[in-house]
Amino acid sequence: MKKTIALYTLLLASLPGIASSRQAIDSFVADPSLTSASVGICITNVTTGETVAAFNDRQAIIPASTVKIITTATALQLLGPTYRTHTTVGYTGTIDETGNLHGDLVIRGGGDPSLASAYGSRPADDFINQVVSSIKSHHIQSVEGGIVVDNSLFDGHAVSPKWMVEDIIWDYGTGCHAFSYKDNRIDIDLRYNGKEYDITGIQPAGRFLVETDLVKGEEEDITVGHNGNRYTIVGTIPKRKNRCRLSLSVDRPDALFVQELTDRLRLSGINIGGENRPGDSPAETTLLRYPSDSLAYWIRSLNIRSDNLYAESLLRHLALPSQKTGSAKDGIARIRQYWQPLGADSLELFLYDGSGLARNNKISARYLARVLEKTAQNTSIAETFVQSIPLVGKEGSVASFMRDNKLPGELRLKSGSMSDVLAYAGYYTTPDNRYAIVILVNNYTCKRPQLKYKIATLLTQILSKKE
Repeated sequence: MKKTIALYTLLLASLPGIASSRQAIDSFVADPSLTSASVGICITNVTTGETVAAFNDRQAIIPASTVKIITTATALQLLGPTYRTHTTVGYTGTIDETGNLHGDLVIRGGGDPSLASAYGSRPADDFINQVVSSIKSHHIQSVEGGIVVDNSLFDGHAVSPKWMVEDIIWDYGTGCHAFSYKDNRIDIDLRYNGKEYDITGIQPAGRFLVETDLVKGEEEDITVGHNGNRYTIVGTIPKRKNRCRLSLSVDRPDALFVQELTDRLRLSGINIGGENRPGDSPAETTLLRYPSDSLAYWIRSLNIRSDNLYAESLLRHLALPSQKTGSAKDGIARIRQYWQPLGADSLELFLYDGSGLARNNKISARYLARVLEKTAQNTSIAETFVQSIPLVGKEGSVASFMRDNKLPGELRLKSGSMSDVLAYAGYYTTPDNRYAIVILVNNYTCKRPQLKYKIATLLTQILSKKE
């Protein structure tokens, strides 16, 4: 056995590219700041499937937002880049000769995270404008009933029980609903007046009551209380910030929309007489089928901005082709089922959400690399997926990472970070080859910028040899 290992090591040393990669990795993992760390590295040639660099690549490690690589790649494979969903607007009952609707207006959520989103392809007010226009075009002058929002397309928890409690008040921890609206988010702008921070703006305007007691401190330490549409915010903001914005989650986006629609209709002289409520209703007459952005657009927006709401919505859509409702549980089962025959071993996958916010998620570098590899081999979706991943030094969370790198090829990486976790996954493309790249690091003891520099050095050493 010892002779076999010695022969294998001698063989690797005789291959210059692999030997230099091994030396770079050995130097990286020997760093004192990684003594207690969990490190997983896997770099493969997409065309040949050859593993050109690896370390501990089968150990399941917390991946943070690089989970979105799995969610978006699976969605492209199963649903296709032109996939869209629809939000349906209709009414029950009948419209009499005076224009009075003897019934309800019904909004059926289609699981569209881009509905009225600040990051959608259309203006944020386009949906509500079309709803009002469609109601007017059917000569409805008043509504005897109320506005019913149906959220039944998505099943299970809106907020993952695996997410940390302190995350779910912030916009990145907002719940995933079949009817999402305006990113399920409230933005609060603040300005320091010399003593404390005044509220200078709230978006959406006129919908929320916000009380603050925020002063300058050494570091950010904010506590948010939340009850319905009332928010109480106390604590400190770093001294260097005279202006800042806090983005918080909205737990009832359907109620926010109903408020806005009711006000818009009243301005048009159309009164809502009954109770507005969530729930289901009998079959209705359709007024409007509002299409979402395409899946290709979702994925590009999602990966560039690392949007958790978009990712969680996509996870639930994965279950819909075979289920009447979509849940996170069924979406995860679909991921496991799809990738296992393609060589991504489910024993190396512990997945609890589609965004990576759950610290319980653990994935091997090899699993992620296989997803990247197989997706890039599918010529019908390869470029759509590759181009959705941020360009290093220019886009998203890697806009400042390796900004001055001199690598001859194109490097695209999705980053993932949370406390004690830093990860990267993506592609390096040269005129002749494309490589899938995964680096996962947990429990390092240096500062994050220092680890980023070490990873940048490692990538430069390995990839500069690839053509």
